Amino acid sequence: MKPTWKQIYPWIKTAVLNLDTIDSLLQQVVDQISRVYGAECLLWTGLELDGTDAVRVYATAGAADLYRSSLSLVQLSSAASEETQAAQSSVEVFYPRSLPVWLLEQQQSPQLMQLEAGDLIVPLTNRGGCPDEAIPASWLSVASPLQFVLQLSRPSVDASSVEPSDASPEPQLSFAKIQGWSWDELESLEVMGSQLGLAYSTLYWRQRLEQSRQQAALVGRISHLLNSTLNPDEIVGRIVAELGYGLQCDRSILVDLRFNPVNILAVWDQPDRQIIPLEERQADRHYWQNVIEMFTQGGASYLQLSKNQPEPEPLQQWLEAIGVQSVLLVPLFIQEEFFGAVALMFYQQERTYLIDELQTVRRVADQAAIALTNAQNYQSLWHKKEFLRQQNNTLQQEMMQDELTHLMNRRSLERELEQLSTATVWSVQPTFSIVACDIDYFKQVNDVYGHLIGDEVLQELAQRIQGQLRRGTPAYRYGGEEFVIILTDTPLEQAADVAERLRRTIRNSPIKTRVGVVEITASFGVAQQDLNRDRNAWEVLHRADQALYEAKRQGRDRVAGMA
Repeated sequence: MKPTWKQIYPWIKTAVLNLDTIDSLLQQVVDQISRVYGAECLLWTGLELDGTDAVRVYATAGAADLYRSSLSLVQLSSAASEETQAAQSSVEVFYPRSLPVWLLEQQQSPQLMQLEAGDLIVPLTNRGGCPDEAIPASWLSVASPLQFVLQLSRPSVDASSVEPSDASPEPQLSFAKIQGWSWDELESLEVMGSQLGLAYSTLYWRQRLEQSRQQAALVGRISHLLNSTLNPDEIVGRIVAELGYGLQCDRSILVDLRFNPVNILAVWDQPDRQIIPLEERQADRHYWQNVIEMFTQGGASYLQLSKNQPEPEPLQQWLEAIGVQSVLLVPLFIQEEFFGAVALMFYQQERTYLIDELQTVRRVADQAAIALTNAQNYQSLWHKKEFLRQQNNTLQQEMMQDELTHLMNRRSLERELEQLSTATVWSVQPTFSIVACDIDYFKQVNDVYGHLIGDEVLQELAQRIQGQLRRGTPAYRYGGEEFVIILTDTPLEQAADVAERLRRTIRNSPIKTRVGVVEITASFGVAQQDLNRDRNAWEVLHRADQALYEAKRQGRDRVAGMA
């Protein structure tokens, strides 16, 4: 019995009825074509899309061996279901590094042809029907967009030994040159191609519809996150996770590219992937420099990098070190200022994106930028919330205030430092400074006048400090005679001015106590948040303490700053 399209059609029909993936459908068809026609088979796909990056090749094992070197085929991991993997074990998916000249010609003018090596080239379009003619004239000059190209290779057969079917008309001169293939086979390939085109379109549009639904749901979930009461770290982490899961990448990250080293704010990994963990969540900025320049100077809306690019970027050194095959980078801007990027990483295979997928990633990146913008105001909102909570909760207020001075206590300071150190807030908040203050020679006050008078001095000093600060700026009793002030949205120079004003106020106004006037002075240390140096707010406080020590060493009653 001669091979016909009827032997392949049941596989196509079953794939559509079972709503298989496109990948599964194409692998099954290639496997069946190879079996039915006794030929090694390559199916070229993605030809209707712009750019060679979209082209994929489904190949039998024999065909892959024949052309792996000449076409520089890079094998991609299979997305076939477990139920069909056994039948498709001999069919793999490849990305060609180079395209043959005849394929480029087929894209311009599709036509049935035979290569000098004997391979049969069959263009398949999305015309979706089969003419009555045995060998349609459309194969001579196909007007419909090209969907696939079949490349079939089998042992040469003398054309004179091939008897055309009685049902076939006299062949046209062009087709008399096709060697080793009967008219029935050519006819059945045409019918099979039409059926494959219809099945592909059915699954393609079902898949696109499902993708559109999922993408809309993804954007909706992230919009909901922006209106939630979660802290910025949780919101950014959830956005990165939603994006990674929705686009089915292996790892999704959000990276701040403004400083050196760059800082990875959030990481999400596919739970079932065995990939190298990002133990060190920072990388040298020089890896990213070209990417940064392209986003800031060239205005690129996204970049796709792969491990084996002909002209590799420096960033690929870092990607290769952590095992990444390809990455999609989408820039982030906060109030028109460049911040960083969202990166979708693939460790198992290279990945290309459809336009609507890129648009979805762009929309999610914009929403991530909104979350980062909101984070800039998070600290002040947190202060207001804490203030109201303490006003409405006497016990809470007592727990957070120093019993003697009624300033905020050390526990409250530690909570503040923790909030400032939240990864997302830390990266996007306006620059803050910390002022550390210590009473000079306070031990002598206690030794001369006693601890009760010492307590009066501490109480009066605390009131003066708090009275000199703008409304809503808390001062903290750090311990003993040391006090701390956190000045949000305040650079070093302005913070030093505040410290100098406090120093003069303390020096110029002796403190009245029950035993008389006590003259005191105080020393101040000031430090500003430095994203290139400090990893958290505790390190800023430590540098303020170092500056305070320097003020003491220089003679006390002075302000020392540490840049």
